[in-house]
This record gives sequence, C-alpha cells and structure tokens, in this order.
Amino acid sequence: MNTEDKKAALNVLNFLCKGATIEGLNFYGLKLLLSETETNSERINGQVYLNIESEFCLYQTMPKDIPHLNELPKLDWVDSAKVLCELRLKKITEVSLHDESPHLFFTFESGEVLFIWGHHHKYESWQVDIMKESGEETWLVVACPGDQLAVWGAEDVIGQ
Repeated sequence: MNTEDKKAALNVLNFLCKGATIEGLNFYGLKLLLSETETNSERINGQVYLNIESEFCLYQTMPKDIPHLNELPKLDWVDSAKVLCELRLKKITEVSLHDESPHLFFTFESGEVLFIWGHHHKYESWQVDIMKESGEETWLVVACPGDQLAVWGAEDVIGQ
C-alpha cells in the first residue's frame, strides 16, 4: 500500500469518522450510518456512512495481531446486522489502517474495535462515503483491489 495514499486516507477518515457515533444501519448492503462531528458538521452536507463489503469482526480490545481471513467469522446478513447493531450510539475515538493492506480499524470509547478486512484481489472491501452529498466537495475513501486506496477529499484535509 502506498504510504502517501495511506496518510491521505487516514486524514479523510479521521475528518469524517473520528468523534462520530453510530446512528444506524442501512439495510441495502451493509452500511453503518455515522453522525456528524464537531469538526465536519460545517462542511459535510449528507450522511456519512461506512459500506462493508468484506468480512469483519468486533473485538473487545485491539487485537495484538492482524487476524487472517480464515479466522474471521463467516456471518450471514442477519448475524452481521446483529453484530453491527451492538455498536449503536457508540462513539468512534480512533481510526487506523494496517500498513500493508487497507484493513480498517474503528476504536470506540468502550475500547471495542471494529476490524474490517481490507484485502481482495478483485473487489472493493469497504468504503467511507457521503450519501446524498449536495456540496461542492467530494469525500470518499475506498479499499481497492490489490491493497490500494482511492481517496477523494478537500486538499486542506488530505494534505494535513
């Protein structure tokens, strides 16, 4: 994974997600809906969401090692939604990415960590986007095939 892309992605992810609470779940696909934050409420005109397209796990604390794909639970849609509903109204305090693959970590005030697998050779694993964005700025971070990241956002945030 390109280190400059990782830095830009983390800047945008922190701007969009850090300090947000989980406000809901969209049932078309697996989308976590996030609240606005003190830092982004003036610039974001739409619903911030995390679209999950790969395996994930909710840990009680940050895992010492990155789990292997075969160690992650194979959840159907209903069980996935149940796990994500456990995060209702919990506040994100830290956002991080793995160094080699764009595995995504959301750490919550409770200490719990949502880990989302970020590697796939053909498909996107996850994305953070704005639903119904009506502003002039585009905000989007995508975990792309081949351990790459695609990042869109305002230059003042990307280049922090």
